[in-house]
Amino acid sequence: MVVPLHLGFEHPNLVWLGITALLAFVAGLVVNLYRSSSTTRRPDSEENADQ
Repeated sequence: MVVPLHLGFEHPNLVWLGITALLAFVAGLVVNLYRSSSTTRRPDSEENADQ
């Protein structure tokens, strides 16, 4: 049976593409966690500066 769509499994560097995609996903998670934690700290530091 012939697959009508090219799935990319024949690509010799499929492992490297997968690793790159995984690293990009993890980097996005790290940036999101950093940004969300830094925005929650800012109001606390501003309140302490007023006191």
